[in-house]
Amino acid sequence: MELVLHNRHIKAELICLLLIGLACTAVTWIFAGNKNAVVVGVMALALTCAHIGFTMWHTKQIAKLTQRVDDALHADNPLSFADMREGELALLGNQIDKTFGKLVSINTQLEVERQSLGDSLADISHQLRTPMTSLGLELELIRKHTADPEVSRRLRHGEQLIDRMRWLIETLLRLARIDAGAIHLEQKQVQVVGLVRDALRPLEVALDLADITIEQHIDADASFIGDPAWSCEALQNVLKNCLEHTPVGGTITIQVSEDSLACRIVITDSGTGFDEQELPHIFERFYRGRTTSTVQDRDIPATHNATDVSADGILSHTASNASPVNPSGVGIGLSLAQALIFAQGGRIRALNKKDVNGQTIGACFEIAFYKTVV
Repeated sequence: MELVLHNRHIKAELICLLLIGLACTAVTWIFAGNKNAVVVGVMALALTCAHIGFTMWHTKQIAKLTQRVDDALHADNPLSFADMREGELALLGNQIDKTFGKLVSINTQLEVERQSLGDSLADISHQLRTPMTSLGLELELIRKHTADPEVSRRLRHGEQLIDRMRWLIETLLRLARIDAGAIHLEQKQVQVVGLVRDALRPLEVALDLADITIEQHIDADASFIGDPAWSCEALQNVLKNCLEHTPVGGTITIQVSEDSLACRIVITDSGTGFDEQELPHIFERFYRGRTTSTVQDRDIPATHNATDVSADGILSHTASNASPVNPSGVGIGLSLAQALIFAQGGRIRALNKKDVNGQTIGACFEIAFYKTVV
């Protein structure tokens, strides 16, 4: 009865039936006398009660059908309406049964294809990594046995390009695995203090070369539930982007706090920030800004020297006011970071850091790992 009374449409039907019954009873009272009015009133009440009974029965059947579908979706129980009798609800249940069976078959097929794609990507990664590693070793051996400085410099440049190709290939394969749902994300308690320390460790040499100061304001107890390795990968890509856009002698600030809703990581730098028109595209894959100061990210292993490649392929030094880590990237580092954070139910956004006068004084990345689904 409670289910019936909470349905606005059913309540409206009952009110209409009662009003019609009262109207019929009143008309009969006026034109046919008291006895006939009583008979009409009793019949109207009986019809209303019968309608309530059938409505309650239909409502219960619909509730059972809904519960079966919910159990099949969330408890992996088989969905079957074979025990339902003939009628409109049985026809509906039969159609739901067939539709759900088809969806289960498609989902099973997709799971098999996803697993196959994951295995193929792993094989591709291995097949590409092995010859590139061998080529890098060959170039290193040749460089060690040559006395010509020009040849040695060009061989070192070749080693750098191989390192870059290896990084790009591995990053693209990671993105492909994420798109295919082929990565396994652990659910562990991640201490942010250790996470930041691990993410900064591979960048220490580049930070020293650029004389960039890291300021940390981290809640010692801040933590979240996620995958430590993939979270470190995402955070490192964001930090590397800040490093590549922070001038010599600049500062990168890491602030971490935790509240009842989320663990929040805010990373800011003292670089040029982003072009306001390009902010909506910062995390788009392969997106590059129209100017070098607004390039989405310039990705390269952070151990490279302060050199750039000119049009004729000869290495040249970067500008004196730029970070020594200044490669021309392809715009996938921040995309990978966003994909890894999203896969863990987190969020990341980029914005410009402004002073009291509204002037841009750097870039800012806000990361949140939520404790509940919002």
